Amino acid sequence: MADATNMKTASTTKSGLGILLLVVAAVAVIGLIVWALTNPDILATTINVIIVIVIAIVVIILIVSGLMLIMAVPIYMKKGEQYQDGVDYSIDDVKPVKESSSEDKKNE
Repeated sequence: MADATNMKTASTTKSGLGILLLVVAAVAVIGLIVWALTNPDILATTINVIIVIVIAIVVIILIVSGLMLIMAVPIYMKKGEQYQDGVDYSIDDVKPVKESSSEDKKNE
């Protein structure tokens, strides 16, 4: 296959080393997990830490949700409700769409 004369080749050494590092890290994490599962004390400690972290995340989410609820009420009260005054809508004003298409030009 003929290459154009203005083609250049960029080095992919850095990305290759990055991929290799990711593979080594994945193997190390898998090994660490297997090691932790074979040691009951470490497994119990790890599960306790995970439970504490999950409970902390749930508590933070509940606190933030509560604060958002408390802040939303005064904002809703200040903003008020918008409506049109002096306008009367009736179901009789609705026109049928029978035998029409969405591609038809509207001349109203």
